[in-house]
Amino acid sequence: MKTISREAESAIEIKRSRFIGRSFKCATPDEALAIVKRVRETWRDATHHCWAFRIGTSGEQARFDNSGEPRGTAGPPILDALKKFCVTNALIVVTRYYGGTKLGAGGLVRAYGEAAKRALEASGLTELRQMKEIRAPLPYNLLSLLESYMAREGFEIAARYFGEHVVLTLKIPSDREADFRVFYSELVGGKLTYTVLK
Repeated sequence: MKTISREAESAIEIKRSRFIGRSFKCATPDEALAIVKRVRETWRDATHHCWAFRIGTSGEQARFDNSGEPRGTAGPPILDALKKFCVTNALIVVTRYYGGTKLGAGGLVRAYGEAAKRALEASGLTELRQMKEIRAPLPYNLLSLLESYMAREGFEIAARYFGEHVVLTLKIPSDREADFRVFYSELVGGKLTYTVLK
């Protein structure tokens, strides 16, 4: 799965109707709905604010709204764009200013889908990796070796606690935990074990 790198905006005009696609990062449905409310309040003069979001590790929480457009012509094409790009934890709102010429159902589907697609392209996409949080105790004399390994692999040291041992809170991609397990076991000679927190 992917998510957007940054929030972005892109506009197209079709038969004098203007469609402005905006992308937003969001982690929960409530956050997405609050953003939709904010967009509606900010651009009150628009004819429609149609939207869709996908949230969760596989985009399992998904919802859309046609905002008064004919059924199936606005929200579903926006959601389809999110699915086609394999994007999650993102909301797309397409704002329409009606230009006086009806586009028909097919024209609306194409317009909303294209506006959503362009907003996603303007946002840039980044791989979304599932992470594991690990608590790892370590003798002080091995700390620099672990830090070098973490930096080389691009893993994150989230916290350090200093006591009898250094206890590190680490963030490691789930698919790389097996590699870390081998490195850690060899580093501590099998004398210590780490704990997966989440």
